[in-house]
This record gives sequence, structure tokens and C-alpha cells, in this order.
Amino acid sequence: MRDTAQLKNRILFFVCALFLLVGAYVLIAGRNTSPSTLMQTESASFDKGWYYHDKYGECVTIDKLPARIPTEKYGSRIYHDIAPVEDGKTFLCFYTNHQDVIVRLNNRVIYQYSTRTKPKWLISYHSAYHLVNLPIDLSPYSYISIETYALIPDYAGVYSEMFMGGSANIMQTIMLSRMHNFLFGIMFIVAAVFLFGTNHLFTRTNKNDHLLLHLSLLTLCIGLWQLDDSRILQFFIGYLPLHWCLKYLTQLLMPIFLFLFLRSINDNRTDKFMTFIYWATIGVVATQFFLQITGIQPLTNTIFISHFLYACCCAYVAVILPKQDWMKHSRLKYLFLFSMTCAMLIFVFTFFSLLHGTFFSSVMSFGLGIAFFSMILIAYQKSLQRFETMNKADTYKNLAFLDIATGAFNKTSWYTFIENFDETSPQGEYCLILFDMNNLKKLNDNFGHLAGDKVIKAFCECLMGVVGDKGSVYRIGGDEFVCLCYNMYREAIMTLLHNFEVAVENQPEAEHKFTAAYGYEFFTPHKAADFNNALTRADEKMYEQKVEMKANRTT
Repeated sequence: MRDTAQLKNRILFFVCALFLLVGAYVLIAGRNTSPSTLMQTESASFDKGWYYHDKYGECVTIDKLPARIPTEKYGSRIYHDIAPVEDGKTFLCFYTNHQDVIVRLNNRVIYQYSTRTKPKWLISYHSAYHLVNLPIDLSPYSYISIETYALIPDYAGVYSEMFMGGSANIMQTIMLSRMHNFLFGIMFIVAAVFLFGTNHLFTRTNKNDHLLLHLSLLTLCIGLWQLDDSRILQFFIGYLPLHWCLKYLTQLLMPIFLFLFLRSINDNRTDKFMTFIYWATIGVVATQFFLQITGIQPLTNTIFISHFLYACCCAYVAVILPKQDWMKHSRLKYLFLFSMTCAMLIFVFTFFSLLHGTFFSSVMSFGLGIAFFSMILIAYQKSLQRFETMNKADTYKNLAFLDIATGAFNKTSWYTFIENFDETSPQGEYCLILFDMNNLKKLNDNFGHLAGDKVIKAFCECLMGVVGDKGSVYRIGGDEFVCLCYNMYREAIMTLLHNFEVAVENQPEAEHKFTAAYGYEFFTPHKAADFNNALTRADEKMYEQKVEMKANRTT
């Protein structure tokens, strides 16, 4: 049977590998096929031909945007000679960071952007795209100027790339250039939703396990940050406070959720380095938040500290985690170490690039992807180990509450049920049935205890076969059994008892026939003691039936 299952798995793996090889062959063989592209980018670029005037009034040409030019009191202005445009392509688009903007055409203001933030202490949600509609009736010698005033000094004189053309064409160009961030953000958000759902299912069995919850929160923050960092979201939602939250608050929350994730996978809660990471995280987040809201330094200028913290966390995990028992024998250990080491190196590279003002967004996205892959491996292995531990605990619990000889619940389980009875919740009607075998002592004396145990097991099989899932069967003595049924009609109880009598008459144990007496009591409990009172009344009725059965045998 096992060989057949292995053969089926190998066939499935072979089919999947065959499909992947076919796909690879199709991609390689068709690499020279003429592409069918709906979104074009060439005609929208407008980065060359710009110039500015220096402090002596001389005209200085800008090689290509983006660029930074000299400023005066955080203000600057660039110019571009522009000819009449045709085909309705009359839009100019550019991006600014924390800058007020004035666009002039031949010294006539045609666009102005100046936002005053609320609350007043927040001065840093001025990052936005600007789409300026240029007049069609331009003179042959027209020029356009873009004047900016930086609210944060680090962005003074900074001009982004420019786009000119139809609005749809500009949008396509920007979307294509930022698509990797957008798709990356969508991927993380989908993964976070999946992890949230998985966590909801798993917490039903272990409410103290927050590993997947912390990972899902971290993943959601990364996804929202990447989604806003793509700038594509601004084409659909222009509410700047929302973009500030997606861009900055998510980056402030990421180190916190990363620490919570590390604490969830670390079995050593007294680890000194974890204490260091905790205080470092609190210090970094608090400092970045203070600098951001005061406008001293935006988060984009201090985020390199967080990346250094991420690199330290990756190094710590790569060194310490494989030494833990649940990771030592994992088949994924070396793959996990490789991916975590790569993530650490990328975070170090990103740290130095941010420190020197050169940020590579694609490299950062790649590093996040590798780190996320590593964390998924860790969460999978840790969750697997916890499930194995829970299964062992459930097995031991079942052994503690089961009667090994018969398979019914034991006396400990009966008294545990009574002690844990919730007296505050509304209760329905119970039926307690007490069974006691007849002449078991005589059978043990004549044929031995092994024969008696065999008869007890045969009796319990008759009883449990009739009761099924309608109630619970407890062995509270050598030959005494309690059947507890909840919210069953009295007619159904009578049918159950009749079926039990039929099963006893047709018992499979032919060598030593047995009979049993029983008594039952219907009651609605209000306190735990009501179960013991019902057991006493059922015992009295059972004894009356036992006396009656004995009298019938003598006559």
C-alpha cells in the first residue's frame, strides 16, 4: 500500500516537472517572437532640455532629470522652451517630495500646489504627482517654468523625471516604470490575508500561538508600504493623509512586528540579544517618529537605521535559530540559512546605499522578497513543531481520560466533567443512565478474571455501539457504566434502551452470556451537585430492576 502511494506521488512530481520543462522550452524557443504591447513608454519622457539661472543670471543646462539644482532659501526654478503641441497631448506630469509648486507659462501662473497639513505639527505629506494641463494655443516662442519651495531642506532643489503627452500615455508610462513595486505590494497583501485566515483557523487549537498573526501583520505593513511606494495608488486615491499613513506609519510599525515575530519563534525568552533588539527597536522607532513629525528629518532620511536593524535581526536569526531543537533536524535548514544570509547582505547593501543617498528600489524589493521567503520557512517549521507537540499532548490527555480496557471514558473523566460544569450558562435536559452487570463476581470466581474482563469489554461494545454519538459512556466502577445523553426526547431514550437489550441478547460473546440492569433519570442541572443527585436516583432504579431480574430468575 505504501509503495503504491509513493508511486503515485512520483508520477505527480514527474508530471509537474514535465510541465515546467515544457513551459521553459516554450519561453526559450519563442524569445524572438514579436511582442504585442498595449502600453508604450517612449513618447512620454520629457527629461531633457531643462535649464536654470545661476546666481549670476547665467543660463545653466540640466543634462537630464531627475536632478538637484542650487537653491535660495529652499526655493528654486527650472525652465524649458516649449513649442505648440498637437493631437491634444497637452499635459505635463512630475512628482514632488514635500515641496510647494508653482507652474508658469510665459510668467503666467497656470498651476499652483500649496497644501497646509492638518494637524499643524505634521508637515510632511506633500509627496504627490502633479498633472498640469497646458494650453493648446501656444506661441512659437513659449517657455514653461516650474518653481518649487521645499518644506524639508533635504528636498530643496530636487526635481523628478518629467512626462509630457496625453494623460493616458503618461499614466501608462508611470505605471510601467513602477509596476514591480505595485505587484510586489499586491503580492504581500494577498499573502497577509492568507496568513490572517490561517492564523484564525490555528488559534482555535492553540490560542497562545501568535506566530502567524505577527507574521501576517508584518507582511501587511510591507505590502501597504510597497503599494504606496509604487505611486500608482495616487492615480486612484488623491487623499494625501492616507498616503502618509501608508508610507510612513507602516515603516514605523515594521520593526515592531519584526521583533514580535522573532520573539514568537525564539524558545529562549531570556536571550540577551533579544533584549537588545527590543530596546533598539523602541529607540529607533521613537526617534524616527519624533524626527518625522517635527520635520527635522523625514523618515526617508532615517530609514537606513531600520535597515541596519533588519540586517542585525537576519544575522541573529541565521546564527541562533539553527541551534534550537525544532530546527536542528529540519530538511529546510540549509535553504533557510542561505535565504536569510542573502537577505542580511541585501539589507546591509541597502543600508550603505541609503546612507550615501543612492537608493535602489528594485534591490530593496528583492531583499524584502527573500526575507519574506525565509520567514515563511521559519513559520512553517515552527508551526509544524508546535502541532507535533500539541498532538502528543492530546494523546497523553486522551490516555489520562480513557479506560484502556474498554475504550470508554474513565472515572477521572466523569468527575472532571462534573467539576468543570458551567453553572452560569443555560442548560437543557439531560438523561443519566446507570448500567450494572449481573453476576460478574460469580463469573470471575468460576472462570477467572481474564474471562470477566472479556465479558466487560463485550458489554461495553454493545453499549457504545447503541449509544454512538448520541451520548457519552463512562466506566465509573468495575462493572458500572454511566451513559449521559443531552437534549434527547424520552421516546429516543426508550428506543436506545430497547436497542441495548436487543444487542445484549445477540451478544457476540457466546461462551459466557451476560445480562445487565439499568436505571435512568431525566433532570435539568443547575449546579454540579445535580449530576451526583441524578446518579443516586438512577442507582436506586437500577437496584430495583436488578432485584426484579433476580426474582424472575428464581421463579
